[in-house]
Amino acid sequence: MKKKFTVLVLWTLFLMSGCTSENVDRSMENSGLDNTAFDLSDRKSEISVDTMKNSEQLAAEYSEIYREAFEDGTLARLDTIREIMRSLGASGYAVVDNENQIDMIHPEVIREFDDSVERGQTKETSMFVVTDDGGFVRYDLTASDGTVQVDRSRLSWEEGAPCAEKVDSYEAHIWRLDEESGYLYIEKDQPAGYDGPIGYTAVRVEPLDERLRELNRKYILPAGYRNTNLFLTDWDETDYGELDFYDLFEVFYQSEYGKELPYESDFEKLTYEVPSQEFAAVIGKAVRIAPETLREYTVYDNDSSSYIYTTRCREDWGHPCFVTPEVRGYEEINDGMIRLRVSSVSQEDNPAHTFSHEVVIRLLPDGGYQYVSNHILPADHEMDFDWYSSRLTVQQWEEKYGFPDE
Repeated sequence: MKKKFTVLVLWTLFLMSGCTSENVDRSMENSGLDNTAFDLSDRKSEISVDTMKNSEQLAAEYSEIYREAFEDGTLARLDTIREIMRSLGASGYAVVDNENQIDMIHPEVIREFDDSVERGQTKETSMFVVTDDGGFVRYDLTASDGTVQVDRSRLSWEEGAPCAEKVDSYEAHIWRLDEESGYLYIEKDQPAGYDGPIGYTAVRVEPLDERLRELNRKYILPAGYRNTNLFLTDWDETDYGELDFYDLFEVFYQSEYGKELPYESDFEKLTYEVPSQEFAAVIGKAVRIAPETLREYTVYDNDSSSYIYTTRCREDWGHPCFVTPEVRGYEEINDGMIRLRVSSVSQEDNPAHTFSHEVVIRLLPDGGYQYVSNHILPADHEMDFDWYSSRLTVQQWEEKYGFPDE
């Protein structure tokens, strides 16, 4: 009874505080900030206050789940997100998580809506994307004459109470339910050079085998595509090709030593001498390579018995990456190894970011693993990994900019 009473008090206080979209509009007007994203003047439809209140009521129904997870620090855990999804899905809505790690609830709702779009019929529905902070992004969708109007809003929690606010309204520049990948792509048309929030998203509509999801979370997502070319280039244990071992050092340092990388980076390129044993231990966490071979692919100083490690800087940090890997196939091969077939998922419906690759992994007796090879599979289009930037060497940096004191 105490838990229910606490939730009731919070909900009552929330209603008294008047957390509605009207207040959000007034706060934006009084802030003196650019209100372009919230300007209703050019919208084809207006996100109603009733919609905001409905979102807040839906959130109140899982407020006890939120409160307990918030107190335990488990809001981002999959089991918490799954519980929130079930609560929202009980009302018949299509619900998915923002990392596409859990099967969509009521995918038939989106399929039926997409069929109406294809037929040029009029239809309305809503889709909820649960975030790892206990809130969600709501998409209210209206189909008419083959077009889709998107009203997007956001539900977050303020001092234990749910608070909904408008985000934007637009006619979808792209609406595509891709049968091959099982993903729905929604894109907002934005002017060239726009540097605000991304105007596109991709959500998995079709279910995916949970075993494949587990393999992805364990072996592929820890490295991903953003900070390493581990999965972006061809290599194997006989020829490491263009594999960047300094990338691996940065990505796998914490898993080896249980703490963040102690070597600070800056806008300028910094150089460190990493003790041989320390560097080799991290690399050995990821791949099997002989010490003499590793030194051929890096810069090694015999006098100090250390690897010369240069950090990334403003010139080679790369660009934001909205592409993530997803395991689509799995097979066991000889000598305790497995082969995973992985495909990229881009929030942007960009064919150049769509590629598949095969990763061979060696399973170790102690429960660990090492990557054995990566092979990019042929595609019928040109691939562009434009978010990844090759690391500048110290020599390249000095040739381009000279020494800092010059």
